[in-house]
Amino acid sequence: MQVDWQEVVDRKPKGYLELNNGERVIHGPIESIVIDGSDFVVITLKWAARMELNDGIPGGGWRVAEEKDKKAIFPNLVVPFVIEDTPSKGPRMRFAGANILYFNEVEGLNPARVEGLVISNDKRS
Repeated sequence: MQVDWQEVVDRKPKGYLELNNGERVIHGPIESIVIDGSDFVVITLKWAARMELNDGIPGGGWRVAEEKDKKAIFPNLVVPFVIEDTPSKGPRMRFAGANILYFNEVEGLNPARVEGLVISNDKRS
């Protein structure tokens, strides 16, 4: 197991993140991953979807997640991870239980399948 997330940041992941806390799953495509000036890992998603779990079993379909769920923030050197290859989705990393980050873009991650999600193409601030 490794703990320095700089290796992950250096790979510039373009895939997606899936966070599973046993009660719900949050997933979405990675917009950025950095280590900030306070040595915290900051993973930002382009959009986030959530699905509730019932005794670990997904149910109800994907729904738009809250804005706060588009970021995962934790101290560097604290959350161990392992990098491994998968036959269908390429390299990924597993960390903190059932959480997964895929490095490469993955087909099938479709925002149209997320209830309540609206993606704006407007780049103005």
